[in-house]
Amino acid sequence: MFFFDWADIPLLAAKIFKYLSKDPKDLFQFIANRLFEVFALCFLLTRNLYYNYVVYAALADMEVDFINRSCQSLLIMLVVLQTYWLFLIVKAVGRQQQSGGNVEDVREKED
Repeated sequence: MFFFDWADIPLLAAKIFKYLSKDPKDLFQFIANRLFEVFALCFLLTRNLYYNYVVYAALADMEVDFINRSCQSLLIMLVVLQTYWLFLIVKAVGRQQQSGGNVEDVREKED
């Protein structure tokens, strides 16, 4: 869990500032956007670089038996899931750049 918790801090702080924002151009929105960028960077580093190295080390060092192969397959599935989430974050950053710097929640719009 060490690698997974670091990105939550700027994400939750960005949510707080997003909820405090009343205008897309105010200081709270600006801080929320910068915290979202910090979150994206932390997510990339901790969940997609450092964690992948830990998984690689586990794959290289474990013995070959049923229990270890089961654990390795679960680790690989988590790496795939983290990579998919990174793709979604990159899409959100792309939407942020297109909309003039603000990230909006588009979950209801896509349904």
